[in-house]
Amino acid sequence: MHHPPFRGSVALFYHFFHPDDVVSARLFTDLAKDLAQRGWQVTVHTSNRLWSNPHACLATGTEHWAGVQIIRTARPGLEQGRYFPRLLNALWLMLGWTRQVLRSSRPDLFLVGTDPQFSQLLLPLLRLAAPRARIVWWCFDLYPEAIAADQPGGWLAALARGAARLLGPLYRLVDLAVDIGPCMRARLATHKWRRTPLTLTPWALVEPATPTPPDPELRLRLFGPGCRLALLYSGTLGRAHDFTLFLELMRRLRRIDPGIRLLFSCRGNRLAALRAAVQPEDDNILFAPFADEKELAARLAAADIHLLSLNPEWDGIVVPSKFFGSLATGRPLLYAGSATSSIGQWIDTLDVGFRVEATNMDAVVAHLLALAQNPTELERLQHDAFTVYHRHFSRRLILERWDDALKKLLGFRS
Repeated sequence: MHHPPFRGSVALFYHFFHPDDVVSARLFTDLAKDLAQRGWQVTVHTSNRLWSNPHACLATGTEHWAGVQIIRTARPGLEQGRYFPRLLNALWLMLGWTRQVLRSSRPDLFLVGTDPQFSQLLLPLLRLAAPRARIVWWCFDLYPEAIAADQPGGWLAALARGAARLLGPLYRLVDLAVDIGPCMRARLATHKWRRTPLTLTPWALVEPATPTPPDPELRLRLFGPGCRLALLYSGTLGRAHDFTLFLELMRRLRRIDPGIRLLFSCRGNRLAALRAAVQPEDDNILFAPFADEKELAARLAAADIHLLSLNPEWDGIVVPSKFFGSLATGRPLLYAGSATSSIGQWIDTLDVGFRVEATNMDAVVAHLLALAQNPTELERLQHDAFTVYHRHFSRRLILERWDDALKKLLGFRS
């Protein structure tokens, strides 16, 4: 039986988009491009600002790229690093986007991301503008819960918790909520939804075809001569992350085997605090500039094990995207975070790394020393990490699930 070609339409809303290089913008860009290739008519509503360069402005208006229509709305250049200017930016954008929707044909689907923060306020505006359209909310991070996690115990946290209660009824306007991990789904379960939220994880920006061996010259340049086990923290070091356990671990290892070294290649608002905490005698702790996308694959492959962290109060609010990039490169994880977080659960159930905490520091030291002396075991762990990524988290797999979920929401079969 012949089926007519699929001709669904979707409007995506996200603060940052191509050509921005911040991870969430890249993921939204990948999703929009893939949906267009699968027959969707895709329109993206975004801003004229870049996350990576907040003072730069892109041209407003409409442009076409990779089969996607992009409509950029100008917003003020208010500072994103403070909560109230960020909220004003968000309200400005959401009102501008609603105006654009009212001036154009209505799509079958609205897909709303969680940047700008408090994007829940866009939901009733879209429902009024297009009552028949389906609304999908992609929960990449949770606001205002993130404010309470960042400022625990203060008046701002109390205000954030109150705002979360007020925003709760807006979730009933959502036809499908998409979270990015089991711990986030548990947080979302406290709200009433039209249907059960769906978990669709992020994917890696770089996906090598095979587990990538290190480039000897780059490894020597980054970790120095005589490095027997190379550890790497690559990515954002922000308010949700900590480094104190990693420093303590490396100080213990320095006294036993200085050939085990840790390189920080990161950016974020905690980088200055990290540099201040590293002492001159910490010669097994190194720094390198943040790697752009052209250098990222080689940088990730230069190390044997990747590090990441998440403070427990942020569990279910964010999921560090570096987890997926590490597995895609074929590198196991050393994780400073709780066992109940999404990453903690994946590490335990998928056996792709191990956790470090104050109570098991000696065991982690012993494990790293053993891996430094056993390259065969290290290679096995790397191969297993690579296999798990392609079995559970690859770009192809997740984007197919996105297409299937959106089509089912409209009553189509993939």
